[in-house]
Amino acid sequence: MSMYALLRSSKQPPTKEQIEDSLAGNLCRCTGYRPIIDAFGVFAKTDDSLYTASPSESANGKAICPSTGKPCLCRNETDVNGNESSLLSSVKTYLPSSYNEIDGNAYNEKELIFPPELQLRKIMPLRLNGFNGVRWYRPLKLDQLLQLKSCYPEAKLIIGNSEVGVETEFKNAQYGVMISVTHVPELHTLKVEEDGLRIGSAVRLAQLQDFLKKVIAERGSLQTSSCQAILRQLKWFAGTQIRNVASVGGNICTASPISDLNPLWMSTGATFQIIDVNNNVRTTVAKDFFLGYRKVDLKDDEVLLSVILPWTRPFEYVKEFKQAHRRQDDIALVNAGMRVHITEAEGNWIVSDVSIVYGGVAAVPLTAGKTESFLVGKKLDYGLLDEAFNLLKEDIPLAENAPGGMVEFRSSLTLSFFFKFFLYVTHEMNTKGLSEGLDVANMSAIQSYTRPVTTGTQGYELVRQGTAVGQPMVHLSAMLQLPNFPLGSLVSSSQKMCPVLTILGQLDSSKKRILGQLSMMGRFLHLMSLLVLARSLESLWQTPMIMQKLLQIK
Repeated sequence: MSMYALLRSSKQPPTKEQIEDSLAGNLCRCTGYRPIIDAFGVFAKTDDSLYTASPSESANGKAICPSTGKPCLCRNETDVNGNESSLLSSVKTYLPSSYNEIDGNAYNEKELIFPPELQLRKIMPLRLNGFNGVRWYRPLKLDQLLQLKSCYPEAKLIIGNSEVGVETEFKNAQYGVMISVTHVPELHTLKVEEDGLRIGSAVRLAQLQDFLKKVIAERGSLQTSSCQAILRQLKWFAGTQIRNVASVGGNICTASPISDLNPLWMSTGATFQIIDVNNNVRTTVAKDFFLGYRKVDLKDDEVLLSVILPWTRPFEYVKEFKQAHRRQDDIALVNAGMRVHITEAEGNWIVSDVSIVYGGVAAVPLTAGKTESFLVGKKLDYGLLDEAFNLLKEDIPLAENAPGGMVEFRSSLTLSFFFKFFLYVTHEMNTKGLSEGLDVANMSAIQSYTRPVTTGTQGYELVRQGTAVGQPMVHLSAMLQLPNFPLGSLVSSSQKMCPVLTILGQLDSSKKRILGQLSMMGRFLHLMSLLVLARSLESLWQTPMIMQKLLQIK
């Protein structure tokens, strides 16, 4: 299903990296992913020229397959040497059908697609009644949503159900009224504005990824340092299946202490726009939005409308961090978002603004206030590190009985993240010729993690485990019928299609004695086997001779 969705939604053949990303959300480890990835790898076209250029030829004039590099068996020499145009003209051409267009006329093959008639069907507001009095609504406009919210202030808003589903299934949470906001256009805004990006609260995380890639490509790195940090963090946010349905606002309002995005919203200076049932809009900074464990600055009659992500200024750098047990599809032990703005003053480059926020260390993301105050106005160099580390320990305390355990390790991560951020900024300034370069030993700390495409082989050894299953052992009933003698054996011949009678005539004296000692049951079974063999070789005319030859053996 994951691969079908990828192939259906891709306008171009997917890369091997995209194939692995699509499978990353499948947590089952009992399926054997090596052959699965190898099988799906054939859909990845890494070099278009191999398939568009004329096929190369081997020394004997045979076409070379671009996929395997071996002589192509599906084309003969005449086609390759001079009749290629006639061959191509005889091949039926198919319209590309990898992208799921609304128009179903392009799909005239056997492959099933989502019915275009249903996609073109007019969407209507819905109201459904479920078990135990649960009511479910789907408004189509913001006004309808606000009206429902005024009637049911404690209603739960849902989009992808990636969090509410877990709460109701495993935490026994009960919601009498649920409102799906998947079709409210005002909550799906994605706009580039003068002061930054406007991101609707119902925007899916996968949509945000695509939008950020486009913005970064259009506006360059000068204004998009925060966009790049969020994009890098989204790569390790759950899996593709979750990102396809989970929303920006859902992750924010859930207020999980280990959210990968909330520390970045806070450190980048993002603001949240909130609207109430009376259409009054207020704005709050992300740092003031999280009040406590799973508690946010959002009243019952209010809805999170959008997120405003500001552009970064020249010499302003944003960096994301996350450490988990495994790289993909895992919750963070500690995560962080850090931002610094460096300006020139009296010939020195000093810190004019800085924000350091950690997640996974408390009930809410923590801001390192003392460390921030210490860094402002100072030149960012190695002499600051010792004092900054001491202040970080005060800003981010972890008790011995802190939830999640691993206190010593997680405390060291808070220091390690800041050190890596210091190295990252130092390196960025060095590329502009404004600071000293990094030591070679520290270069690996600023390099983003990249994993090569998966390759693997399978090796195994057949070890006998004391059982006859799967082993070439003689059946016990054969020993009862023919004690101490084999029932039969393979016989090789230098002639092909030779009569069975010829093989019997070449038996040596020892084998004849063995056959002569067979019991009457053995003679009968051996005769029956020869008859069956003779029939299979369609040599029935030799059957009397076989019987006569067998009876002569003494």
